Amino acid sequence: MQTTSLGIANYCVPCRCDCRYCLLDSCRKATGVDYRRGAQFAERIDRELKAARPDISCHYYIGYCMDTPELESYIRFCGQRGYPGGKFLQMNGLGFRDQTALKNLMDMIHRCGVQMIDLTIYGTREYHDAFAGRKGDFDCLLRMADAAGEAHIPIHFSLPLTRENKDQADELLSILSAVPLSELAFFLPHSKGRGRTLMNERLTKSDYEALSELVRARFRKTPLLTEAEWLAENDFPSYQERSLVLVLNPEEMDRLENMRGEEVLRFLEALDDQYLSVMPSPLELAQRYGDRHNDQMFRRRDLLLKWKQQYITETHSNIWDMDDETHHFVVHR
Repeated sequence: MQTTSLGIANYCVPCRCDCRYCLLDSCRKATGVDYRRGAQFAERIDRELKAARPDISCHYYIGYCMDTPELESYIRFCGQRGYPGGKFLQMNGLGFRDQTALKNLMDMIHRCGVQMIDLTIYGTREYHDAFAGRKGDFDCLLRMADAAGEAHIPIHFSLPLTRENKDQADELLSILSAVPLSELAFFLPHSKGRGRTLMNERLTKSDYEALSELVRARFRKTPLLTEAEWLAENDFPSYQERSLVLVLNPEEMDRLENMRGEEVLRFLEALDDQYLSVMPSPLELAQRYGDRHNDQMFRRRDLLLKWKQQYITETHSNIWDMDDETHHFVVHR
């Protein structure tokens, strides 16, 4: 298995939202370590891996949101090292601000070199606010988009669609398409974190086909098929590459700081190798759990995730779930 990258995530900023299907199980409090401690650790690990393993790319990012006095420092830190956070920010979950404060925020972000912000919209005003767990969030995001446009920052709207909000898609498209310097994409959310409870709300093929052509044209280009169609294609190749993620937390930080970059990488690789030694291959999962009558729509990786979760539940395995974003050690395939 070829490791291609190591991400170091520090969830050191509380999110003001409490989204119903939060993929990170955000709890409105920070679970990471001090921002500067995390940045110093990441910088050292990156430097050591560049010397010892130049084939591995490394990057650092923070969460659960960007509502931190360290934001300017973070953007510049990422920009100097070529990390994604130097050019792109996901901006949900900030505390409410008046328009002057939003303008100052976006001016700073633009000055630091950010080239795009992403705003996730869960539905029209009432639905979105209920989903996000706070009244006024929808209007806050639209005002943020206005401030970003005034600062000449392009905006990307991400719109997860489920059976609950699918009938709002055309209205959302009409509202958000009018925002200057914006683009948008619909997508099917995956079942990580609290998203595990989402399965019954996943679009079926008939739900998808009933969407307007304008909405279907704005879906991300990743192939979407029903579970039955994926099984008919029988295209479930074995994993060849992995992107590892280390999620910083106070309990592990002292131990990690005493490890060299290569040690950290070997530790994560060994953990994933152990996971792969227990978890059936994608093809075996398909044969074991595939439902040839299921007309719910999936990206292939999300279908595999469903089957892996079924395997862990069925076997009551003590395996460390490498797909769980709430864990400290994660892998993306």
